[in-house]
Amino acid sequence: MSAATKSISDIPPVAPALRQLRMMRHDRIGGLLRFNAERRDIGRFPFTLGDVVLVNSPDLVHDVLVSRAKAFEKSPVLRSALYPLAGHGLFTSEGELWRRQRKLMAPMFQQASIAQFATDMTACAERAARTWRDGEVVDMARETTRITMAIAGKTLFDADTFTDADELGAALTTALEWAGTQSSSTTLIAQARTYVALGRLADRLPGRLARMARGLADRAMVPILWPTDRTRALKSALGLLEARVARMIAERRAHPAERRDLLSLLLEARSEDDGATMSDKQVRDEVLTLFVAGHETTATALAWALMLLAQHRDVYARLRQEVDALGRVPTLADLPKLALALRVFKESLRLYPPVYLFGRVAVMDVQVGDYILPKGTVVLLSPFSLHRRPELWPDPERFDPERFLPVEEARRDRSAFIPFSAGPRTCIGNHFALMEGPLVLATLLHHADFELVDPRGAQPEPMATLRPKGGIAMRVALRTPR
Repeated sequence: MSAATKSISDIPPVAPALRQLRMMRHDRIGGLLRFNAERRDIGRFPFTLGDVVLVNSPDLVHDVLVSRAKAFEKSPVLRSALYPLAGHGLFTSEGELWRRQRKLMAPMFQQASIAQFATDMTACAERAARTWRDGEVVDMARETTRITMAIAGKTLFDADTFTDADELGAALTTALEWAGTQSSSTTLIAQARTYVALGRLADRLPGRLARMARGLADRAMVPILWPTDRTRALKSALGLLEARVARMIAERRAHPAERRDLLSLLLEARSEDDGATMSDKQVRDEVLTLFVAGHETTATALAWALMLLAQHRDVYARLRQEVDALGRVPTLADLPKLALALRVFKESLRLYPPVYLFGRVAVMDVQVGDYILPKGTVVLLSPFSLHRRPELWPDPERFDPERFLPVEEARRDRSAFIPFSAGPRTCIGNHFALMEGPLVLATLLHHADFELVDPRGAQPEPMATLRPKGGIAMRVALRTPR
């Protein structure tokens, strides 16, 4: 067999099956770091219902996400785990629905369109800082969640959700923890493999039987909500979130054109093909998808950034000088002057990417690198692992924002840094996040200094996102008068 036509069975297994399952359920971070220690670009998890492949090099990542993106869909495990919360939103939808929604929504997230929200970002960060007392110890992960939730509420709904942050945050945390737990459950993994197997079977059956098999496959991906305390908590959380969103949609329907937030734009968006607008259900799915993606990931990245700054006082001092040179809370026009703040934010995304592991499934036989992957193969990609490969990032555990100087970025393979994924399914909110991160960091450092209560900081906890386990306790010293 030639080098270009190796089969999936030629990919070396990562570990024996039982150890693999334990790793994915109980030690994902350790497993990913061990894979890095072996300096491997690709590995295979052999399972009864089909192999799972982990790719871990820029070339292979580019194959899956960019050059051969049409041969893949999002992982059925992730789509199913997030379905109760995100429904058929942009993050979980596929095929024609995804293409239609992406086309409708892309103009809303272009840099020129999101510029109007810069003032909201700094105002929400200021408001949080003004609640702190000098010398107070706060959980910075909780504080950044409150800030980004307020920003999401203002930009999405033109609503003041700050006072509801704890209640809404608890509901979102419940839903995301459920999704994180389910994404490694044997039940959901078995459902996903059944979905793939039924899809393969449908390809070999005639008309009516093929449609039946695909219908069964779709039903196989509906998550089973066992009657447990966790499920009851999930349903309660979803009820709260959906009631809030439904009320806001009803208000916009009753009083159109009074606001220019993202919810209003979603309700007004019309397809270029047929002039159709979104149903309330589709708007609900998109709004909750954006609400989660618009605050959860950025909140986590900001918390890690503040922890890393507090652990590296030389970088902290330089960033504070950059902020103090402005002499005030930053504005959109100041972003070019916050170059170090942007590099700090990107380096925190490298070391602790909020979406640390995601997957794709092959919808046809496809060549990735030297290997032919059969239809139905699940491919895992880990920004956490890729971002810590020493061949790509010298001394990868070291916090070094200078890795993101323009000259360094130009030298590096673009597929070596994928906190927002890559290719057609690049996160639609990446420009939003890269504006929000530096502006919020600069605003907080304008108002206060931060010191870790425990200099060791926090350990990453791989849930639906890579959260700091137990939060990040920091002591704040106010720099501005009340």
